[in-house]
Amino acid sequence: MLSAACKPERANRSLAGRLRRETADAHHRLETRLDLLCRPVDRQRFVHVLHRFLGFHTVWECAVRRHAGLRAFTDARTRLPHLRRDLVALGCDPAELDQLPLCLAAGELAACEASALGSIYVMEGSTLGGQLIGRALTEVDWLPDGGLAYFNPYGRETGAMWRAFHAFADARLPAQAHGAAVAGARRTFEVLEAWVP
Repeated sequence: MLSAACKPERANRSLAGRLRRETADAHHRLETRLDLLCRPVDRQRFVHVLHRFLGFHTVWECAVRRHAGLRAFTDARTRLPHLRRDLVALGCDPAELDQLPLCLAAGELAACEASALGSIYVMEGSTLGGQLIGRALTEVDWLPDGGLAYFNPYGRETGAMWRAFHAFADARLPAQAHGAAVAGARRTFEVLEAWVP
């Protein structure tokens, strides 16, 4: 049952369509702020960004896992191993990764299941843009063997994984709770915009 803080708004036919429409401005702001493909593409910039994403995912994935109905789905999509692999491949000391700052605000994004699903929408959607980033990085001389897995965790299965998320979210979340999912997604963009740069 949804908590009082996450009371549903009016029903909307398509969760995917509503999330896309109602988060487009927040998505654009974050993408512009990150500007990961500015020239020159700098290794230190990517190390910094991956450090920040590690601090985010460490808190966020734990918070989402507290919802039993989401746990199995999200466990199969964890990006923490990808982040650690990428950072070690970029020369970071594995022991130091555990000392990085944590994004405590990420825990609030899973206050209720609907909010958590909206937040998952943002993180799963990032794999689509991540493919573009991965392709753009193929020519840089500092790229580790195999590229940066965080940005392209599903490889050729990205499209299928994206569609599977939408099917899961539509089956899991009643239409009257879509408003809480939108709020969760928008808040996720805001937290990332403040945390990552």
